[in-house]
Amino acid sequence: MHSMKKLAAALVVAGAVSGCAVQVPRQAFNAAAASHIKTVVVTQSPNQDKYEAAVLGHPGMSFGLIGGLVAAADISAKSTKLTNAIGADETKLQERMTVRLTERLKESGYDVQVATVPKDAKEDQALAAAREGRRSDAVLLVNVVGAYWAAGPSTDYFPRVLLKVKELDSSGKTLYEDTITYGYAMANSQTVHLASDPKYRFKDIDVLIADPELTRNGLFEGVDAVATQVAADLKKL
Repeated sequence: MHSMKKLAAALVVAGAVSGCAVQVPRQAFNAAAASHIKTVVVTQSPNQDKYEAAVLGHPGMSFGLIGGLVAAADISAKSTKLTNAIGADETKLQERMTVRLTERLKESGYDVQVATVPKDAKEDQALAAAREGRRSDAVLLVNVVGAYWAAGPSTDYFPRVLLKVKELDSSGKTLYEDTITYGYAMANSQTVHLASDPKYRFKDIDVLIADPELTRNGLFEGVDAVATQVAADLKKL
């Protein structure tokens, strides 16, 4: 019940700020200043065990926290249906992100190591885990989450992949930082946004879970796209 109240409160806040610009920290990669970077440790968080199917403009959110609880219960039930359909063990987005990002960075000439980090690790915890027993020129902190979002009860679900990424050198200096999204586009968001293929639009929860492979592929293509974007951002001179 506590988690339901947290989700309800988050939905009410999301509704209140949905029309506002969302500022995110960003720093472009300076390839010239980072020319010495050869070995990079990429962090990987545990794979998701649940995939959210959220309706951001849920009618219940018009009625404060009580309505938010109704909305949260509905979203939780639909999220369970989505997770059961695509299978957390078959999807493994965080693992896929690591594989794709490692491939792309190696293609760009980097030596890549992978460090697993605890669930919900803060930046200092992730850095400590990445550096433990390893020597590298930089650490690439990677935090990715996948879901399906709809703007309202009568609008399509879109895949939603959100990646927060930050690279720091061995001294702790930030070399690159950005937030990249794929699929569902939030109004006024300041992220780098990549559009999803129209075939990954689903009119309701029943259609969303009718073809699990297609639904899963919508998330897979999102992960591949954002990994490619990061590697392009970090391309060496």
